[in-house]
Amino acid sequence: MPTDMLCTRRMAALAALVAANLTLPAHAATADNPVASKQVRFPQGVWSALPQVGPDGKVRQCVLVAPRQRSKAGGKVDTAFALNISRGSGLSIMMMDDGMPSERVLDDQAEIVIDGRSFPSLAFPVGNAFALHPGEAAGVLAALGKARDVTLRSDGAGVNSGPIALNLPADALSWLKQCGKTFDIAIDKPTDPDAPEMPVPRPRSPKIAVMQPTPAGPPGIEDRQKIEGWDASELRGSDGAIVACFIRRRYLIGADTPGPQRRLGIFLIVSRAKGLTMMLKDSKLNRPEGQALEATLKIGNVPYDGFSAQVEGADEIGLFPQHGAALAEAIETRSVLAMRAKTIEDNYEFSVQPGVIGWLRACARRNAIAIEPAGP
Repeated sequence: MPTDMLCTRRMAALAALVAANLTLPAHAATADNPVASKQVRFPQGVWSALPQVGPDGKVRQCVLVAPRQRSKAGGKVDTAFALNISRGSGLSIMMMDDGMPSERVLDDQAEIVIDGRSFPSLAFPVGNAFALHPGEAAGVLAALGKARDVTLRSDGAGVNSGPIALNLPADALSWLKQCGKTFDIAIDKPTDPDAPEMPVPRPRSPKIAVMQPTPAGPPGIEDRQKIEGWDASELRGSDGAIVACFIRRRYLIGADTPGPQRRLGIFLIVSRAKGLTMMLKDSKLNRPEGQALEATLKIGNVPYDGFSAQVEGADEIGLFPQHGAALAEAIETRSVLAMRAKTIEDNYEFSVQPGVIGWLRACARRNAIAIEPAGP
């Protein structure tokens, strides 16, 4: 995504394309021979299509779009409903209207529901558009061929389209499949070498009756998802309910040199007890637990106030903001964190990749966990 979100780079041009696709003159459709930049319409329904050319002169994505209605609190609203095969994300289904969430969210437990069958999906907003990429792309394409309606749902973004009538002509779906094949665009994965790694869509996390801690930590910590190089886990309490969203990245210094290795880490946690907190880990430290620290924090070289710091473990420093939402927004916008404390020799600097805060926000919303601290 542009500066702050994983998928915007893949989808940025699509919103403008959808709007144009509904108004530009079009030619009769030829499913067997999609032509770059040649818009087509289909005899049945109001679907139109276009193989869109990117800056490199090659077709970047194949798009089918039609006006539809989705559900919203208070009734139905008009939306542009699009099926897209792109080099940046493979197959995705998208809605675009003024009611879509603009908040940056990366929900790996969204779902596309086709005639009652659920397909785990990755969901992300792009301006006033909202897109879902299914993990089982071939299954979704096959299901669309017989579908009556489609529902797009993301608890992490607060989106539930309700059933959207598809009315997709067979020749329109054939055109989409043929367009992907003609221009060698995969449906299940990015084919753009510069596209970031796509998180794997996952089924929604069920509540598990009883769970015991593991040697690695609380229940759930060993179930790791990869988010742009970070390890993400949903931590559970003893009753099996999710109590914290936990994402971290570890670094090893001195692996290629003789002598002891230094281990560094940055951890971001949204918990029911404390909201958003942050922890830095350094194996070089050896401090008394509970010791308060006089520390300064810069995010993107901009000073950030309104937090406290203390030693959480012998080699761990905890950072506790007064306002978790403000800290999340600052990290998401500026990416680079720098922390220093008067009584600690080393300064710490970490980069936070674009999708990290989006994953935390979606995980917290799915599980009704507040990002703001719970208070005293």
